[in-house]
Amino acid sequence: MKKINNVKYSILIPTYNKAKYLKYTLKSLLDLNYSSFELIISDDFSTDDTNKILSEINDSRVKIIKPPFKLTQTKNYEFILSHAQGEWITILGDDDGVLPDFFDQLDKYTKKYPDIEAIQTKPAIFYWENVEDLYGDRVCDYQNFRIKPKIKNSKISLLLALAGIANRIDLPMIYTTGLIKKNLVDRIKKKSNNFFFHSVIPDYYSMICILYETKKFLQINEPIFWVGVSNLSTGRGVKIYPDDTKNQEIVSNDYKFINPHLKLHIGVSSLLHKIGIASVYFFECVLNHPYLEKKWKSKIIKYLVYASSNINFHELFYKTRFRIKIKITRKEFLNEINLELKKNDLSKPIYLMFIYFLKIFNFYKKVIKFNTRMNNFIKKKISNSPIILVSHDRKKFPDFNICNNYIKKKLTKPIFIK
Repeated sequence: MKKINNVKYSILIPTYNKAKYLKYTLKSLLDLNYSSFELIISDDFSTDDTNKILSEINDSRVKIIKPPFKLTQTKNYEFILSHAQGEWITILGDDDGVLPDFFDQLDKYTKKYPDIEAIQTKPAIFYWENVEDLYGDRVCDYQNFRIKPKIKNSKISLLLALAGIANRIDLPMIYTTGLIKKNLVDRIKKKSNNFFFHSVIPDYYSMICILYETKKFLQINEPIFWVGVSNLSTGRGVKIYPDDTKNQEIVSNDYKFINPHLKLHIGVSSLLHKIGIASVYFFECVLNHPYLEKKWKSKIIKYLVYASSNINFHELFYKTRFRIKIKITRKEFLNEINLELKKNDLSKPIYLMFIYFLKIFNFYKKVIKFNTRMNNFIKKKISNSPIILVSHDRKKFPDFNICNNYIKKKLTKPIFIK
C-alpha cells in the first residue's frame, strides 16, 4: 500500500460499465512508483464487473465514490470534479491510460513553466477490439519524436477552433491528453454559477472555457496519455443527448453538483450538432458559456462556424462517410445550413466567401502538415532518439500496458530535436 503525501495531481475516472477496459486503465496508473497523486473513481451505478474490480484495490492513493443516483456523463464529470484536491487535475477516460513516464514528464514541465495553468499533450492511441469498422486493424500508435514543447496563444487557438482549423487534439482540456490547475477550475466555477461544465459535451466545453480564461497554454509534443478507442466510447454515436434524470429542479436543490440547465443550446441546429462537426460543437459550447464576451457569438463567428461546417461535412461525406454519426444526405445538410443562415440573418454570398478563404487556409494547413510528416519521417530514419511503436499485432500488444513495457525499455534521457 502506498501513502499519499502532498497531492500534486488529481486523476479522476468517471466510469460506467467499462470493466473490461477499466482494469487496464487502473493498472497503467497504479503500477507507477509515484505517491503525490490521488486517483478518484466515480462508479455511476455500473451493472458489470466494475464493483468487483474496485473492491479488490488496496492502495491509499485511490478513493472510490458513487453519486446518489444515476447521472449523465457531464453530471458525473461535475460530481467527480467537486472531489478533486490536487494542484493539477485531469479526467481520464475509463478506456484510456497513461505512459510510464507520465508523472516524470509532468513534474519536469510544471517546474519549468510555473506560470502555466493549462497543458495539452500529444496523444498515443490504442485501438481496442471491435473498432475495425472505423479505424482498420491498427492496434497501437505511439510516436515520440522528442520535439520541444511550445507555448500557444489561447485566444488565437479559440478562434481557430471555431473556424474548424484547430483540431481537438491540439487544444487544452480537462479530459485525457490535457490537465489544468485547480485554481483555474475554481476561478471558472466562481464565474459560472459554481459549475464547471455548461454543455452536454464536457470535453469540448472544457476547451472553450480554458481557452477563454487563459492567455496561453503549454503544448507538450510527447505522448504521456493513451487515448483508448473502444466500441463503448461515447464519441462513436449520439449517446450524449439523453438525460433520464428525474425531477431536476428538486434534485438540483438537494445536490449542488447538479446543473439543471444542461441541454443543447437553442441557437444551434440539433441536426448539425448530431453530425459530429467539431466547429458546431465548439460554437454550441460558446453559446452555453455563461460569461463569454459577445464578440465570440457575433455574426463573423457564425460565418466561420457555418463555412467550416460546410467544408468539414463535405470532407467527411466524400472521404470518410462512415464517420458521420447520423444518416443524412448532402441535400439535407445544405438545406439545414440554409435554414441556419436565414435564422441568423446571414448573407449567402458572404458565407460562400468565407468558405473560399477557409479552403485556402486549409490547403496551407495541409501543406504544413505534409512537411511535418516528411520531417518526422526523415528524423525516424536518421536519428536514434525517436521512439516509435505502431503495430497491427493484437496478440503481441493486447492492451496498452504491454505497450508500456516496450516503451519503458526505450525511454532514456530526453534528447530534443528542433
